[in-house]
Amino acid sequence: MLFTPQSADANTFGRLLSGKNPGTTDTIAQSNYVRASDELDAWIGTDAKRAGRILNHVEQRLHFIFFVLPDETEVAKVFETINNRGKPLSQMDLVKNHLIYIAAVRGWTEPNVNEVWRGIQKIAGSTHFVEGDVDTILRAVVTAQFRPGRRNAGETDFSIVSNGLPALNAKHEVFETFLRFLEASFWTHANMRSANKTDIRKPIDRALTFLNHHNNIGGVLPLIFARQFRRHDFAADRKTAKVLEAVEIANFRLYGLPGASARSDSHNVTLHRLAYEYFHGNRSDDEVIVELTKTVTQSQKDGLASILRSLSLNDDDGYDFYKWPWLRYFLARFEEHLLDSQSFDFSRLRLRIGQTSRTNDVLTIEHIWPRKAEKQTVEQDNDGQQIRRLGNLMLIPHKVNIQRSNGDLKFKAEKTADSSAVLLQQNVTAQAADEFAVKFSEYLVQRNDELFGEVKNRFNEPTIEANSDLVRVRTLCDLREEDMIRFALEAWRFPGENGMGHVFEGMFSLPSGGETYLPTREDAIKENENYVMRAEYSARGKRPAAFERLAKRRKVIGNERAPIAWK
Repeated sequence: MLFTPQSADANTFGRLLSGKNPGTTDTIAQSNYVRASDELDAWIGTDAKRAGRILNHVEQRLHFIFFVLPDETEVAKVFETINNRGKPLSQMDLVKNHLIYIAAVRGWTEPNVNEVWRGIQKIAGSTHFVEGDVDTILRAVVTAQFRPGRRNAGETDFSIVSNGLPALNAKHEVFETFLRFLEASFWTHANMRSANKTDIRKPIDRALTFLNHHNNIGGVLPLIFARQFRRHDFAADRKTAKVLEAVEIANFRLYGLPGASARSDSHNVTLHRLAYEYFHGNRSDDEVIVELTKTVTQSQKDGLASILRSLSLNDDDGYDFYKWPWLRYFLARFEEHLLDSQSFDFSRLRLRIGQTSRTNDVLTIEHIWPRKAEKQTVEQDNDGQQIRRLGNLMLIPHKVNIQRSNGDLKFKAEKTADSSAVLLQQNVTAQAADEFAVKFSEYLVQRNDELFGEVKNRFNEPTIEANSDLVRVRTLCDLREEDMIRFALEAWRFPGENGMGHVFEGMFSLPSGGETYLPTREDAIKENENYVMRAEYSARGKRPAAFERLAKRRKVIGNERAPIAWK
């Protein structure tokens, strides 16, 4: 065999050429060889004569030019030049080629570029990186070590590395740091992509699990890599994950909250510069946390109110939380919050429907009150706002979702009991919230409380029939969103962050005056917001119109809640 790949891949390549089983694959190259072999087998198999024609073509018509370069330093240049006329080289190919050239020119043998690359390929192959992961990691590493901020037109990772490590006068310390940082970042990325546990005794694994399930981490990836690389430094804090925890809060607040940022990269320049300073030792852990807090609070001067507004709908808001890209992550965090002792297994978010014997563990997002209910009262009210609310959504085992289909709000306990699926805690608490909602709806029907309208005889049956579902769903969403928002205000608050004197009391989406049970009368008597927030200094003075009704509802259903203020 005259052509051989790198030593790490030669065995797989040779076995394929010999018609043997290639065995397990550890690198991307090995996987590519196996896929290429399978593709050729399938192609030839469709026409048996192809094999003979191909063999004749290879033996009689295919020619090679064998050219030996006497100077090893010329190899990199020739490689790059030839490939410019063939398959385009990736940024990783170009960077590797440049590093090999530098090592040859300067006579550096440590660290060995090929050895580092072999390790990187093994990491990428064993963790099944998806397309684009390699380029994403390289860009984050280059950003943290060489080039933060916006890039000029045509500026690539390769060109930035070339400028940071010029071939003739590169510094060995920078050369070695880049290779070590790049390899460490591949390990960090692999560890993060496999992180699914949230044991509080392992704060770094817990933080990486949360970041792993963020919908977008491009802005903070350089910071994550810099933090993990610095863990090898003497001064780095190895026992806590306070920087990673602050990164998670910042990323969720800046990019996760609905409507938080106008663009998906609005704060990337600031975050990338911070990563650069942190990587080079110009920022301590505590200073990084301070800067992250400042970045978020400058964007959201009243963080408490920002979180509250982002997670609730006003009456004129057409947003649909079912389409929120971060919804699965939010509901998974909420689920863990509801658990008493154990942590939530985030791997359940990644499982696919149809996996053998694991179907019941697949979690899907369900509307508690379905879009296509038999009665259209809820769907027709205000463009289906109650259906679009965060409080109407929850994670649930897939099998239970199928069984419930588009049935009534009341949980089908008998079908759940018959299945092998285990309900989540948020499913159980939703059932309790529904019972509270029914209780409050029945209380309003009696018309014996001035806070909710005139005291008269109870509503007639047609009115009850027309409005009971809507009152019930509104109350259900109020109760669930109260719990969700209270959790969010705790989970994504920076230590010591000020709430600007605002207090979150709860959710009350029913009309705040007149007949609460008659939504058709709410235009002139209901506030636009469905949340109840007041200024702290007005605790004993003027309060929002819905405050008294919110407090009374809590007494009626026996669901007391203390207000939340950030002090």
